[in-house]
Amino acid sequence: MLASRLISTVKTASLFLCLSLAACGPDVAPPEKTVAHPVSRSDAEGVVGDKNQTEPLVVPEISGEKIKVALLLPLSGPDANVGRALLRSATMALFDAYDPRLVLLPIDTKADVQQTELATQEALDRGVSIVLGPLLAANVEAAGNILKGTGVPLVGFSNDSSVAAPGRFIMGFLPELEVKRVVDYAISLGLREYAALLPDGRYGARVREAFGDAVSGAGAQIAAIENYPPDPDAVFEPVKRLSNYDRRRKEMRDEIRFLRSLRDDMTDEIANKLAKSEVLEGVSYDAVLVPEGGELLKTLAPLLPFYEIDPNKIKLLGTGLWNDESLLREPPLQGAYFAAPAPKTPNAFLARYEKTYDEKPPRIATLAYDAMSLVALLARADPIEDENGVRLSNFSVEALRNPEGFSGLDGLFRFLPDGTAERLLAVLEINRRGFKVVDPALNAFPRFGYALRQSASQE
Repeated sequence: MLASRLISTVKTASLFLCLSLAACGPDVAPPEKTVAHPVSRSDAEGVVGDKNQTEPLVVPEISGEKIKVALLLPLSGPDANVGRALLRSATMALFDAYDPRLVLLPIDTKADVQQTELATQEALDRGVSIVLGPLLAANVEAAGNILKGTGVPLVGFSNDSSVAAPGRFIMGFLPELEVKRVVDYAISLGLREYAALLPDGRYGARVREAFGDAVSGAGAQIAAIENYPPDPDAVFEPVKRLSNYDRRRKEMRDEIRFLRSLRDDMTDEIANKLAKSEVLEGVSYDAVLVPEGGELLKTLAPLLPFYEIDPNKIKLLGTGLWNDESLLREPPLQGAYFAAPAPKTPNAFLARYEKTYDEKPPRIATLAYDAMSLVALLARADPIEDENGVRLSNFSVEALRNPEGFSGLDGLFRFLPDGTAERLLAVLEINRRGFKVVDPALNAFPRFGYALRQSASQE
């Protein structure tokens, strides 16, 4: 069954069999014996049909003390479709985990900060052991503030590192990790000069900082950076500036005039060929980072060759926003690289979800599945003790911060002392047949890196 598997030195291997990533494929429905009712689309709709659904989802009572797990999501309002998909994914993980003690309590945040605070307090009043969600950064921060000092950890689905904190973890894919991974790979190929086309706003600022750190940290150079607004009609000039198009075009015209001024048959022929080809001299960099996705990326990408940034000569680099199969048909992106989880396992889950619910889930649906699977895993794990020999909760911060990490649908991840999730990512290449893994993810975390970050967080 597709679920998280703890990688640890503790002797819990026998508990992992029901959570193995290889145990079932995308065509396997949740087993009927693990739930009160067989899984079908009608049953699934019943789970989230009421926008204000807060009733617990419980596997059949067999034995053991109940473990209540709050799931804070926008189940109504503009983000309800995403919230519903995350709830369905978490429910699939609950079915797969087959732990009769687990009780999932979905509570609607309405994507509103005040409502999130009320939902978090409700979760505490109902005696939850851990909180999964919310989705949006501001809501994660609000929920974390309510939970602070209660001993109840939070695992949110945001990718905004600014809202992470000790005991307030986020599972979202961090653009900082994606940028470093793809830039490190490009540098390993010998690419030394870089440019970037970055969106305005906080996301672009985060990418800019990570890009600068990755390039300079490897001893490479940044040749150009341009920002663009979130308006398809306003991206032409930034791309034009990035390419130094006007200067390069003027230099070509000056060269043509000079060659013709020599009044020589051979130089006239060269000048005529230059004028006819209209191909400018190449840009001064080897690669361009474009951390954009969706329709705006489909507008930006063709502008690069239009302004003489040739994708056949200049390597295009992206982030996890490129993890979108509709981009496979974009000619300028053929051969481009981006960092993301290897696609096989998450794609199998997404196909399974689509077969179960007859609709395509958002890509982040895997986060809710992995979060719920992680809860099921920790519920079964051997208890751990602190340095004084005091037994800790299975959902303690120490348990969640296992330095060996966890394995989920999106590969290996671990929570760092600052609350962010470190992931081991692959580098993927875009081609018409699909996303090709050109550099696989590592199969284990380096322990020294975690130790250094833990030490820094305590200073």
